Amino acid sequence: MDNPENRLEELFNRYYQGLATASEKEELMAYMRSANDDALLEKFLESGWVSLDAEENVFTAEKSSAMLRSIFDSPPKEEKKTKIFSLGWIRYASAAAIFILIGLGIWKVTSIPKTGIAHTAQPKTEDVKPGGAKALLTLSDGSAIELAHAKSGFLARQGAAEVSKSQDGVLVYNAKSENTSTKISMNTLTTPKGGQYEMLLPDGSKVWLNASSSIRFPSVFPASERKVEITGEAYFEVAKDKSRPFRVKFNKSEVQVLGTSFNIMAYPDEGPSKTTLVEGSVFIRNVNQNTKLKPGQQAAVLPTGKIKTQYIALDEAVAWKNGMFYFKDAGIEEVMRQLSRWYDVEVSYSGKIPVRQFTGRVSRNVNLSEVSGMLRYAGVSCRIEGSKMIIDP
Repeated sequence: MDNPENRLEELFNRYYQGLATASEKEELMAYMRSANDDALLEKFLESGWVSLDAEENVFTAEKSSAMLRSIFDSPPKEEKKTKIFSLGWIRYASAAAIFILIGLGIWKVTSIPKTGIAHTAQPKTEDVKPGGAKALLTLSDGSAIELAHAKSGFLARQGAAEVSKSQDGVLVYNAKSENTSTKISMNTLTTPKGGQYEMLLPDGSKVWLNASSSIRFPSVFPASERKVEITGEAYFEVAKDKSRPFRVKFNKSEVQVLGTSFNIMAYPDEGPSKTTLVEGSVFIRNVNQNTKLKPGQQAAVLPTGKIKTQYIALDEAVAWKNGMFYFKDAGIEEVMRQLSRWYDVEVSYSGKIPVRQFTGRVSRNVNLSEVSGMLRYAGVSCRIEGSKMIIDP
């Protein structure tokens, strides 16, 4: 049997490098929950922090232990006020940020009170499981199919297309011929809160829908063009077809491509809609502007209609598709909007909204209680009551 220390080191290294499989992630998480050897665990936590930029903040072993107790809701050995920042690590730390490295991801939390917080045992909370593959397919005649409950295989016929669900849960439109008639059968795929779904359009283009999103599309594309309309958030891998441009309409804007990969975020409660190009090239246009994007660029359509472009980390835009939350200087309200959509919970504030900013990645595959544990450590008082998440003063 492998030495436990060697195995834990291997799991940490694979997770930190983004190579861990689902079973390895679960094995690491199970080990961290049991925390039978705190000293060994803290050794690898510390090595993870040190491997970050030297200017970033890390914790002493004492603070690592306090972090783990707080995150996993286990009572501390003694209740006392503890300063969050350790002066002993001043060459790595600033009083502006902390890093938490655990199986859930890496968090940088800014605007933390410098006066310290009391580490107290948290009451046992109810829990909410993460979202999954759930969507509603509405056909041209108004009939609807709940895809989460539909069996694999043939689902319906729409004009010249056969609609089916693959063995791995993908919605597939197989067009037997191009649509030459003047009548177009329009279908809509809608994801609820706590749902996301993948589909294959009749031209072979792939689409991933995030939670609380929809895409409206023809069952067969006509010979002249390919056009779809979305709300919410979607990631596209468009099949190349020089004779038929691919257009995506959202809000009052439109993206046009020939063959490329890109993400569109157009939730009405998220402010500016954002189009991020991963590969190829796209044109984004509205009544005010027409802008061409290069890979790595993101275009934000401001309320005035002006399009503002900038280069961003692509991981940030497509993290949701890869099973992660990615926050960059995100306020508590932005964090809560994403949690609300994915965990299908109602978020309410019982007092003044906490002033916090979060940067980092967190798995979308963990229960809500594990995320709320991290928020509590950051000084955000939150609790889960049924399908509600309440943020207290």
